[in-house]
Amino acid sequence: MKIILVSYSGSSASILRDRMLAWAHSNLMEAEVIVSSLAGLDGDRDDADIVLVGPQVRCALASVRERVPKKIPVLAVDTRDYGMAKGDRVMQDAIAAIKRYMED
Repeated sequence: MKIILVSYSGSSASILRDRMLAWAHSNLMEAEVIVSSLAGLDGDRDDADIVLVGPQVRCALASVRERVPKKIPVLAVDTRDYGMAKGDRVMQDAIAAIKRYMED
C-alpha cells in the first residue's frame, strides 16, 4: 500500500509516518508512506493508493482532489489523530477509505 501524506512541515508528519509504518509492520502489512508538501505532490501521486491531507493544509483539500487522479481517494486526517501521531487510527481510517472508494 502506498500512502502520500501531504503536510505543511515535515517534522510532525515524519513522526506520524513512522507510527503508521510501525502499525503496518506489527499487522504484517506492507506499506510505504511518503511525506509530501503541496508543491511536491505532483511527483509521487500517480501510483498511490490514497492521499492523506494533514490539518495544516486542509484548506487546500479541494485543490489536492483536483490534482490527484480520480481513481485515488483523498482523505483529510483527523486533527486529533494527526496531532497525537496516532498512526494506528490514521492507518485504519485510510484502509477503510480505500475499501469504501473501491466499492463505489
